[in-house]
Amino acid sequence: MTAEADERLREASRLFGVAPSAAALAGDVGSRRYFRAGTRGGAPALLVLYPEADTPAQASWAAIGAALSASGVRVPALLDEAPGLGAALVEDLGDRDLSHEIADAPHEEAGRLLDEAEEILYGIHAIARSAATRNAPFTADFFAGEMDHTRHWALEAGGARPLPPERRAAWEAGAGALCAAAVSPDETGDPVATHRDFHANNLMRAPDGTLAVLDFQDLRLGPPDYDTVSLRCERAGAAIDGAPPGVSEAVLLQRAWKVLGTFEKMLRLGREVYRPFRDGTIRVIRRRTRPASRFAPLLAFLPDPS
Repeated sequence: MTAEADERLREASRLFGVAPSAAALAGDVGSRRYFRAGTRGGAPALLVLYPEADTPAQASWAAIGAALSASGVRVPALLDEAPGLGAALVEDLGDRDLSHEIADAPHEEAGRLLDEAEEILYGIHAIARSAATRNAPFTADFFAGEMDHTRHWALEAGGARPLPPERRAAWEAGAGALCAAAVSPDETGDPVATHRDFHANNLMRAPDGTLAVLDFQDLRLGPPDYDTVSLRCERAGAAIDGAPPGVSEAVLLQRAWKVLGTFEKMLRLGREVYRPFRDGTIRVIRRRTRPASRFAPLLAFLPDPS
């Protein structure tokens, strides 16, 4: 960490009255750092350090978390916070997320775990509108920016091999059509509150046995199928049974292409743990793009697993 971040961590430790572990826990894609720390009462907690002080993400985590809890969704408790330090103290739910439960379960039980997780979406959809609209909704332009990210990392090797102009134009035309369809209420249904990253690694079993939701600070209005395809078509969920029949092809494919870019970026940064996720996403895109689909031309850009 930088000297500035290290000083904020020390100040937050003094303020919260905890002694965090010296090393940060291994995280996912985000920029927050997590340090295990017991509270004065002995309860397990995590000291969360944001990349800087007074971030909108920290304010959104607190506000959206409170709204989710009011809607019946279990989230980690916010024990204390210091926005001016970019730090918070939150409930520690351990190291075992839903992907571990799925990996250890028989196939039929793994499917039931996904069903249990999907039931959480009823509570997310019922969240107060003030929380659902805290972040800007998904739009075609928002999705297009994600597809540009995928082009850069998955198709152009992080900028090392730019697409020729004609190929880039073909990609942008196909990607643009996919993004427009994914946000069209006529095709996907009216927008609902979406978690935005609702997969097994962001779900953990709380002490009372319920599944708790993590990383909800980016919640926003989006297509009704968005969280379902995230849960069932990427990471641990992709190995079970895929999305149920009837989900929007456009939403499923836009999300899959989006996370392909994320996983490719992580691989190019040396994070080999993302390789099976990347390979699984490629299989999902191939399997779930119908031969007669208007989005089938995008398959010509799909990289081969390596």
